[in-house]
Amino acid sequence: MKYGDQQEKLKDHCKIKVGIPVKPMLAKPTKGVQIVLQRFEGIEFTCEYKYDGFRGQIHYDRSKADVAKDCHIYSRNLENMSVAYPDVLEIMRQLGRDNPEIQNFIIDAELIAYDVENARILPFQTLTQRSRKHVNQEDLKTKIAIQAFDLLYYND
Repeated sequence: MKYGDQQEKLKDHCKIKVGIPVKPMLAKPTKGVQIVLQRFEGIEFTCEYKYDGFRGQIHYDRSKADVAKDCHIYSRNLENMSVAYPDVLEIMRQLGRDNPEIQNFIIDAELIAYDVENARILPFQTLTQRSRKHVNQEDLKTKIAIQAFDLLYYND
């Protein structure tokens, strides 16, 4: 039996659960675009824009009665960064309130500093100015755009 034939059994052995972060696959850095183009020469491929933000894995679970436990954001190092992004948590909670069919999900996303007035993405350094502790949503000057790129888990 080939390795690829085991794909159907993967879900029986690998389980993910809302509230427990999943180790993300990270891209390998390259020394230049020419190396990438050589590697894919003659092969059809697609690329996506590289956002300069914070990689966040967003977990939401409607069944948690305690609002402090229903939504979390984890870093690529699996660190709980929820306290730094109360605005993102509120957006996810609103998404859940507005869509009663949503029970739970895990979204892999890039959280990007965004200038609403000028409709432009801000540098990563703008995000790093946020405190990692004791963040009050009313004190936040920097708005966040959520660039979701993968839905890892949805409604169990």
